[in-house]
Amino acid sequence: MDASILYAVQQLTGNPLLDGFMAGLSWLGNNGMIWILATIVLLICPKTRNSGAACAIALLLSLLLCNLVLKNIVARLRPYDVLLWLHPLVPPLADFSFPSGHASASFAAATAMALSGMGKKWIASAFALAALISFSRLYTGMHYPTDVLGGIALGVLCGTLAWLATRRWLKRLSPP
Repeated sequence: MDASILYAVQQLTGNPLLDGFMAGLSWLGNNGMIWILATIVLLICPKTRNSGAACAIALLLSLLLCNLVLKNIVARLRPYDVLLWLHPLVPPLADFSFPSGHASASFAAATAMALSGMGKKWIASAFALAALISFSRLYTGMHYPTDVLGGIALGVLCGTLAWLATRRWLKRLSPP
C-alpha cells in the first residue's frame, strides 16, 4: 500500500515549477532549519519566549528520538533504494527512512507553538508549512507515506511533551 500511494504521488512530478517548489520546501526542512530559525525569533521576542522554549525542547526531543534512536532501530531503507521506478528529485541521503525527520521536526515545532498559546495565524501558518514540508518528502521520493505519518505522530508527541515540560518549568518559576 505504501508503494502504491507513493506511486500515485510520484505521478504529479514532471512539472518544473511544482518540482522546484516541492524541492525548495523539502530543503527548508533540512536539519529543521526553518523551525530552528522560527524558534530563535520566538526566543528573542519577550512575548513569545515561552513558545520559543517549548519549540526548542520539541526540536531537541524530535532530533534525539527520530534521528538518533528510531531511524537506527527500524533501519528502513529509503524508497529510492527499493523501488526501481522511483527517481528522487533531491539528492539521496545516507540515513534510514522511518520516521521522517522533516515531518517530525515540523510537527514538533507546530504543536509546541499551538499548545503554548501562539496566535491563530501563527498556528495555522505553522501547521500549513509543516504539512507542505511533510508532503514534499513524498513528492521528492525521500519517504514512504508511513514514514511521514510516523514522523507526524512523533512530532506531535515531542511538541506535546515539550509544552508540558515548559509549562511545569514555568509553574516552578512563578511565585506562589
